[in-house]
Amino acid sequence: MMNYKRKALAVALSLIGSVSYVSFAHADTSDDSAGTLDRVEITGSNIKRSIKQEQAIPMTIVKTEDLAKQGMTTVEQVVNSLASNQSSHGATAAVGASTGGASYASLRGLGAQYTLVLLDGRRIVNQPMDGYAVDLNAIPLSVIDRVEVVRDGASAIYGTDAIGGVINFITKKSAQGLSIGGNFVEPQRSGGKEKQVSISYGYGNLAKDGYNIYGAFDYHKIDPIYAKDRDFATNITQYTKLSPNSFPANYQNAAGSVVVASSYPNCAPPYSVPVVDAKGHKYCGEVASLYPGITPEIEQKSGFLKGTLNLGEHQLSAQYMITQTDNKTWIAPLPLGGQVTSPTAPGQSPAAGPFPVQGRAVPLGDRVDRSIATTQRLQLNLEGLLAGWDYRAGVGHSQSIVTHDLVSGYISGSALQNALNNGFDPNNPSAAAWGQYSVVGQIENAKSTLDMADFKISKEIWQLPAGMLAAALGVEGRHETISHNYNALATDALSTGLNQTTSASGSRSAQAVYGEMDIPVIQHLDANLAVRYDKYSDSGSSVNPKVSVKYQPTPQVMFRSSASTGFRAPTLFDINQPTQTQLTGDFYYNPISCPNGVGTNCSKQQQNLVTGGNKNLQPEKSSSLSFGVVLEPIKSVTLSADLWWTMVKNSIGTLDESVIYLNPAKYANLFSPSTVTPGTVNATATTANLGNTSVSGLDVSFSYALPKSSLGDFVVSLDGTYISKYSLQLEPQGQYFDNAGRYFNGSPVFRWQHNLSLNWSRGDWSAILAEDYKSGYTDAMDNHMVKPYSTWNLSGTYTWNKKLSVTAGVRNLFDQLPPWSNQSYTTPQGYDPRFADATGRAYFLKANYKM
Repeated sequence: MMNYKRKALAVALSLIGSVSYVSFAHADTSDDSAGTLDRVEITGSNIKRSIKQEQAIPMTIVKTEDLAKQGMTTVEQVVNSLASNQSSHGATAAVGASTGGASYASLRGLGAQYTLVLLDGRRIVNQPMDGYAVDLNAIPLSVIDRVEVVRDGASAIYGTDAIGGVINFITKKSAQGLSIGGNFVEPQRSGGKEKQVSISYGYGNLAKDGYNIYGAFDYHKIDPIYAKDRDFATNITQYTKLSPNSFPANYQNAAGSVVVASSYPNCAPPYSVPVVDAKGHKYCGEVASLYPGITPEIEQKSGFLKGTLNLGEHQLSAQYMITQTDNKTWIAPLPLGGQVTSPTAPGQSPAAGPFPVQGRAVPLGDRVDRSIATTQRLQLNLEGLLAGWDYRAGVGHSQSIVTHDLVSGYISGSALQNALNNGFDPNNPSAAAWGQYSVVGQIENAKSTLDMADFKISKEIWQLPAGMLAAALGVEGRHETISHNYNALATDALSTGLNQTTSASGSRSAQAVYGEMDIPVIQHLDANLAVRYDKYSDSGSSVNPKVSVKYQPTPQVMFRSSASTGFRAPTLFDINQPTQTQLTGDFYYNPISCPNGVGTNCSKQQQNLVTGGNKNLQPEKSSSLSFGVVLEPIKSVTLSADLWWTMVKNSIGTLDESVIYLNPAKYANLFSPSTVTPGTVNATATTANLGNTSVSGLDVSFSYALPKSSLGDFVVSLDGTYISKYSLQLEPQGQYFDNAGRYFNGSPVFRWQHNLSLNWSRGDWSAILAEDYKSGYTDAMDNHMVKPYSTWNLSGTYTWNKKLSVTAGVRNLFDQLPPWSNQSYTTPQGYDPRFADATGRAYFLKANYKM
């Protein structure tokens, strides 16, 4: 996947990804740098080191240039290419959900809330719609030089949300001259085209002129893909959800059961088909999965400006970044869901009415939603030497604002109810007739802010027999706010899932003091000790230590180990999440009137799920342990393996809808009759401390540089992660459930993921053949096995005079389509869009010219 270099073992031992440490360190120590920067700070440590030193934590470093050559165009794609990442929340999650189009990272599959995302070593504000993590879309790929990934608990270094690891995006230090680039992706099938243009300009040489300023602008557009354009998204099976909200309309009688539609059995295939359920009810069922856009339309604009000034032994820099991501989704025409009633119904006495209407506004077309997320960050830094100590100080402000608009296909509930009362026919095929009751406009907005200041120093302070002892000390202060607001349109518009919502807001402050020491214990044995004290204004305080050691008995062998504890305070979103009542993703029997489907008027339909924050949450506490070995039997071969284990106590989360509705007796206290939709119930699933989560696994890597030949240089590389155990409790002191290799509680955990690559270079030419692989797993229902998913990318690059580079290639070379899945958690059906790309084979062309 990456163009790895051959290296000395002393360099290779610090990295799990087999990437040259010298290579990435030189990104900050080029001729364009100042003399004080020959020591660099490495992700996972506060101590600055010489570029020839290494550390003992499992780490992966990737150059984004190498991944861009595979046709990757977004930070989300880069993160998803990491074997250690198992994210279930990407851009496609916006289809049929109010996520603001966010995309998150999840190292070890622990969850986005346990992965700390940094930009140049400092925090970024969390996305406010699901405000427990950083939206990867906020980071423009075009200005990122490399990505450093610490696959180990780092709470003692960075604080609360580094339990699962750290992903640090490092921007380019400086730039000179004008650079223009472009990228075009053409899928073999309809939809999903991509266009990207970037331009940057830099002026000044840090080493010669003492200053540099550069700016960059990037524009990226991805076209949507519709279900009708992909067979795997429209394959009708026994698991395909048929909605009772149909066009032509169905009705409910006074007992709440579905009655025959006036047009049954002459429905409106292929979207509306005749249904006879297990209880003998006859009605029209809508195949809602045939309608939606299975991937959104995404338009992103980003700007970046950075200025750096050398002041003797000090360096002052200012950085401003702004990214706006416009995410537009298409889902099935609006279902009435029984939220409006008709005074009459086919075959029913008017005296028994009114009758809830389970119709669908098909004449208005798909529901179209638009979310715009705007993230800004201003950061001021001062670093250098002070009385012989390396220091780094900074102050920054970042904010994220997300708005959600209804574009088309939505209806005013009050206006439609008035029309039905006055004789409007819900089977009216006229778009103009339905259009009288349509509504558009913003229904919600959310905002989060982060103000942060920090100061730290480090120095080699004491000569020991085995080497110099180095130490670091630091302080940090943060203030966070979050708010989520809804307006009257959110309450009145049907089928937004926001009809019963309350606005919410919150704020808090946090302070931290931390220290770290590198101790050469004896020859070949080094130890690193770190400790951090965090105090939150709303969640108490905690002290968390970490110790890591490395032992290198010979130049060809190194052992490493680490142990740490962690503390994660509930996020502001966990505490202040607005209360929402939304339809469930799947269909269930009413657990009050029809427990387990037993009753006289039972039929499966979408029920309701009430979510919200909890001000009584307790902090999570964690412990982590790892042990690894790195071998270099010959200079061209490097192998490594790291065993790791993480335990999280008092895990914060919400019960998945399926867990609640499929265990009605156990969770009877969570159910209450719906006061809005007759015949349905509400299940309360607010944020809670669910219990413990225990995860363990193995990371492996391999790199082999073949002997040089007239054909060029070849390097084979492998990064893989195996999850041996993923046990979780759904309630304190409750039963442990295994999620490894199976779909449970809303998503699967893949036992094995790997990235395999073959890199070739010869003069001005280079090429990459890379594979991303995910193992199969047991699906959501009936022990169905989802097949493994493997995609290969192939590309070739030519560089002319170090100014012009052209890359041409194929993404998903063998046209691997998503494996079939019977999950019903997401709006797209027939596969799981969170883990498989619906695009299929795509051809791309990328060019960049430096003037």
